[in-house]
Amino acid sequence: MTLGRLEKQQPDGETEIAFYKQALRKHPERIHLLDFLAYALFKQAEYFEAIHCWKKLLKKKGRDEEHLILARIAQSYELLGELEQAYHYYDKVQKITKANLELVGKFGEIAYLLENYEDSLEAFELICEKEPHNEVGWHNLSLSYYNLGLHDEAITSLERSIALDNDSADSWYTLALVYSENYLVNDALIALEKALTLNSDLIFQARKEQSFYSLMNSKLFQYFISE
Repeated sequence: MTLGRLEKQQPDGETEIAFYKQALRKHPERIHLLDFLAYALFKQAEYFEAIHCWKKLLKKKGRDEEHLILARIAQSYELLGELEQAYHYYDKVQKITKANLELVGKFGEIAYLLENYEDSLEAFELICEKEPHNEVGWHNLSLSYYNLGLHDEAITSLERSIALDNDSADSWYTLALVYSENYLVNDALIALEKALTLNSDLIFQARKEQSFYSLMNSKLFQYFISE
C-alpha cells in the first residue's frame, strides 16, 4: 500500500492566538509566549493588542533584545498610521543601536514624513556613510537637505544618487526641480527631459509643478509638457 505523505497542519490566525492565550494562562512565567502571542496578533492586524503584549514583554526581557521589541512596536504604530508614536519608538531603537541600517532608514523615513528634517538628515547621512553605494539613501538624503534649504548639498546628493542609478526618473525629476528653483535653467531642462524620457507619466505632474516657474518662458519646457 502506498501512503500519501502528510504535511504539518498550520493553525489559522484565530486558533493560533487562542492557543497562545491559553498557554499563557497556564504558564504565565513563560514570557517567550508573550512574544509568540504578540506576533500572532500582529499577523492578524490586531496591532493594538500586539503592542500591549510587546510592552509587557519589555518589562520582562533583558536589554539585549530590547531594540527588537521596540522595533516591532514602532512598526505596529506605523501600520496603524500613528506616525508620532512610530517615530518615538524608532528613535528609541536607533539610540540603542545604529548597526541595523534598515531600522535607521525607517526612523529617517518617519522623521521626514513628520517634517523633522534634521533627524531624517542625520539618519540618511549615516546610511550613506555606511553604504555609499545605496542610491536610495543618497536620494533621501538630498530631500532632507532640500527641505532644510541646503540646495547645493541636495544637488550633490542627487548627483551621487544618479551616478549609482542613471535610470531613476524620481532623482532626475527632483534634480530638475532644485535646478529650476536656483535658476539653473539649462541644467533643469536637461534633467527634466531625462526624467520624462524615463517616466512619461511625470508630464502631468510637471504641468502643475510650481517649482518650474523659472522654466515657464522656455519653449523647450512648453514642448516637454505638451507631449
